[in-house]
Amino acid sequence: MKPFRFSLQPLRSIREHKEQAARAAYADCLHACEEAAAHMQAASGELTAAWTRLSGELAAGTTGIALLRARAWCNVLELRVKERAAALEQARHAIDAAWHDLLLATREREAIDRLHDKRLETHNRLAAREQQKSLDEMALQLFHAPAPDANVAGPRPWL
Repeated sequence: MKPFRFSLQPLRSIREHKEQAARAAYADCLHACEEAAAHMQAASGELTAAWTRLSGELAAGTTGIALLRARAWCNVLELRVKERAAALEQARHAIDAAWHDLLLATREREAIDRLHDKRLETHNRLAAREQQKSLDEMALQLFHAPAPDANVAGPRPWL
């Protein structure tokens, strides 16, 4: 019997490649989200430190210009925190989209893998049936073979 050949192997390879690409994209999105979260945390810490400095300056009784500068810097930091929060939210949405793509790619690959496994199982079953058929035919031929000549010594080969 011919060796097993899966006719949809090129499609299977494409789907495996697509799943690997989706897995890599998901990992990249996770990394980007971690970076966005770290940037957000750093900006938040910087804003907290600026507010602490501002309240210290208020308690110490500093000049109005210094207070205006400190307050303006806090405003800049608040905007930075908002921008980084938006970037973090966008990164989280990208993770969700990449996860969805990964699930879809995995489903598609698993579907073609199930088809491959079914066809391989059918091929193996047919091969086993053909092999058994050949063995049965050989056994019948040996069983119905003519008796050896009387001048040839030795038992019959199937006995």
